[in-house]
Amino acid sequence: MTKRLSLATLCAGMLLATAAQAQTSPLSIGASASVTDVKYGSQTETGHTWEVNGTWRLTDYTSLYSGYGETSADFDNANGTETTLTSTYIPVGVQVNFPMTIGSVYLRGGGNYYQTEFGTDKDIGWGASGTVGFELQPTVGPKMNFELTYADRGDAETSSVSVGTSIGF
Repeated sequence: MTKRLSLATLCAGMLLATAAQAQTSPLSIGASASVTDVKYGSQTETGHTWEVNGTWRLTDYTSLYSGYGETSADFDNANGTETTLTSTYIPVGVQVNFPMTIGSVYLRGGGNYYQTEFGTDKDIGWGASGTVGFELQPTVGPKMNFELTYADRGDAETSSVSVGTSIGF
């Protein structure tokens, strides 16, 4: 619970601490926090995810996306004791934006390089990911976004509902 509160405080602080400015370069950086359903083996548990990310605008409608994140959830292992599954990842994708009056709707597809640990089990590799989101930017300056994301991380699959903030430079 403390981690979730800390992540929410981080996102809110970033949103409030940024000064309104015009985006003069194609770079945008941000952070997000998520409630995540994690499927591992035959079990599904609710966990949380945090992520720092960035986009590099290619055109008015497309961007390259990357970042670093961590997902964790508590599962019962084969002995019946609670064990934390932790998955760190680096997402890489292409984002397509559909501008609206006060923001944009976007689709993002790509992959993620992950390392998942559950007790003594370790899984490392590449998996697919996809996101649909809404970015709210009523004025120039900081933006807020809401996302639904699915990611394949080998033995683990995640579905997340995220809230984030970002600022362009």
